[in-house]
Amino acid sequence: MLLGCRNKIIWLPDHKLGNDKLDSFMFPFCFSCSLCKEYAIYQRPSIVRCSIDAASSMDGFNDAKERIRETFGKNELSPSFYDTAWVAMVPSRVSLNKPCFPQCLDWIVENQREDGSWGLNPSHPLLVKDSLSSTLACLLALSKWRIGDTQVERGLGFIETHGWAVKEENQISPQGFNIIFPNMINYAKELNLNLPLDPDLVNLMILKRDLTIERALKNDLKGNIENLEYFAEGLGELCNWKTTMLHQRNNGSLFDSPATTAAALIYHQHDDKCFEYLNSILELHKNWVPTIYPTKIHSCLCLVDALQNLGVDRYFKTQVKSVLDEIYRLWQQKNDEIFSDVARCAMAFRLLRMNNYEVSTEKLLFGFVNEECFFRTSRGQLASDVAILELHKASQMATHDEKDHILDKINTWTRTFMEQKLLDKDIVDSSKKEVELALRKFYATHDRVESRRYIESYEVNNFKILKAAYRWFEDCRLDQVDFSQQHLYTSYFLMASTLFEPEYSDARLAYAKNTMLITLVDDFFDGFACKEELHNIIELLERWDEYSTVGFHSERINIFFSALYQTIEDIAAKAEIRQGQSVKDHFIKMWFDLVKCMLMEFDWWKSKTTPSIEEYLSVACVTIGVPCVVLTTQYLLGPKLSENFIECSEVSALCNRTSMVARLHNDIRTYKREQAERSPNIVSILITQSQGTMSEEVATRQIKEMLESQRRELLGMVVSQRRGRQLPQVCRDLFWKTSKLCYCLYSHGDEFRFPEKMKNHITEVIYKPINLST
Repeated sequence: MLLGCRNKIIWLPDHKLGNDKLDSFMFPFCFSCSLCKEYAIYQRPSIVRCSIDAASSMDGFNDAKERIRETFGKNELSPSFYDTAWVAMVPSRVSLNKPCFPQCLDWIVENQREDGSWGLNPSHPLLVKDSLSSTLACLLALSKWRIGDTQVERGLGFIETHGWAVKEENQISPQGFNIIFPNMINYAKELNLNLPLDPDLVNLMILKRDLTIERALKNDLKGNIENLEYFAEGLGELCNWKTTMLHQRNNGSLFDSPATTAAALIYHQHDDKCFEYLNSILELHKNWVPTIYPTKIHSCLCLVDALQNLGVDRYFKTQVKSVLDEIYRLWQQKNDEIFSDVARCAMAFRLLRMNNYEVSTEKLLFGFVNEECFFRTSRGQLASDVAILELHKASQMATHDEKDHILDKINTWTRTFMEQKLLDKDIVDSSKKEVELALRKFYATHDRVESRRYIESYEVNNFKILKAAYRWFEDCRLDQVDFSQQHLYTSYFLMASTLFEPEYSDARLAYAKNTMLITLVDDFFDGFACKEELHNIIELLERWDEYSTVGFHSERINIFFSALYQTIEDIAAKAEIRQGQSVKDHFIKMWFDLVKCMLMEFDWWKSKTTPSIEEYLSVACVTIGVPCVVLTTQYLLGPKLSENFIECSEVSALCNRTSMVARLHNDIRTYKREQAERSPNIVSILITQSQGTMSEEVATRQIKEMLESQRRELLGMVVSQRRGRQLPQVCRDLFWKTSKLCYCLYSHGDEFRFPEKMKNHITEVIYKPINLST
């Protein structure tokens, strides 16, 4: 696939399309261009499209995985007509009347399309401006060196029949089109190349271009004119080339752009490093250049990001780790290819931190703490909207490290910037969903739901993924104690959408079953059971192996405890096989502690007692259920855990932070209901202890600040690789994933008890077939 837009698109090579179906994986990777998002596959950015065969047969699936693995070792690019034309215009170092790179001219002559154009697919109705830009650049190159008369005539014919697109607002414009295209028109006049364009339209374009440059020159925000330097070939003689050359990178280029680097040699001077840069590309590609070079780091980052977004990175753990290890090595060396580009640097930071590499924000992102600093220090950066989008994604990786205050500032202004763009409808439709998704906190999303948004590419038949959980629900007779089936779907979905790998099937079921049983016993303590029944549950737990001698106070206690006993015994048996040690006593103790704390909350409610904040949290962070659910599941994740796993300080700290996140979220969203029920809640306790001096709004704000602090501390602990960390990463990740589920459940109400959005998510992830039509 040939891509040569001014937007600096990076595409790894696609494979041929079959006659009636997509028969291979394709990797269009572009994080900086709205153009490619509309082109060819018309895909969402960074999508990996799987073949129907890959979705329906194991052979196809394995073939597809192998092709992706091979992609990690490749760095192939498509030719850019536009950039190749600019390189072709560079004069020889010996004679200004001869081309320095005649092979590029030959390539242009040999690759003109049948309709006379050069550039992207001319059949796409929204890409005419790109074809016009690339075609005019090629015509200038041929006319400058007085060759290819036939090609020039055909190219002029294309411009004559498609010149209407220049003024069309609905056309997708390559970055800098309104500056570069008028300059090329002026250059055509100097070459006596008569373009068949409406003179009034030409004059209007040149006027707009001059006004844009004039405004930039007069603007106090110096970054504006410096950003135009990225399109320096569109400034021509107006460009201060000496200043622009200050941005020359270590590889000799200007902004890694062959076109801009070539323009420097055309308009400015014979710079040895610029020549070496262009020669290095042509040594590789012989007679053409890509839109941007080098691209290895960028394409690798995009590949890893795409695979993780799709939720299929587990199949390429070795390759992903190898890429990230190399990126981290280059990061520590302050590699120019990473740090010279804002979007690339922000993406690298996000991926490294989220994958547990120690990366600091102290100096890296200091230049972007506000909008003014961004435009002043990111001079020459392409597609600033995309850089801002990537900065916003990176800003959500803030931990409790004091150096991460920079990320807070970046988060504030980038969010405001993008929200204003949405309000002003100043974002193309193809980018709108990506921006809206980025504005949603990444820690408040379901992994599997988000993966689906990237992947509408293969058909599956409806199947009962909940069958095992549903059979358990029926066998335990939980429907006979007024326990809603909706809790079954929600509980299973929480893990099916997060811990979705096949090898974690036992862990998923354990997580879901414990969640449902905690919900049921919580209902008992919230007023549906008498105190004798509650004490009955505690006695049954105390005498676990002899529970039959205790007896059941009621049938519903019989049903509940029988379900709990069967579940814990089953999970403990599976855990013992995996761990080589008996852990059943741990499970029973965690449940005993849970129920004892629930009884304490029951007594507070019954006696109308208001506990202190410290006393309340010490109890409520147990009754939220995180220890029972998460610690039990840990034993089924795979890694062998030590005998004192539950007691170790690292696990305790992670569990405490996760419990705090869950409890504070729950209390904020259930405050009104629990106030009406006179149940203890941290919001009401704060208000009560203030003796009327604190409003509900202020109390809620304080709790949210406490919540954010706990979230950051948790993230820092999960991604940290400091010495002394002994817990396997998959175990640490489960704490973080649980905290994300809490955000999903309580960001817009109590989605566990009263699911609204959750119902749609469950349908999307579990039942609804993926759409093949796009």
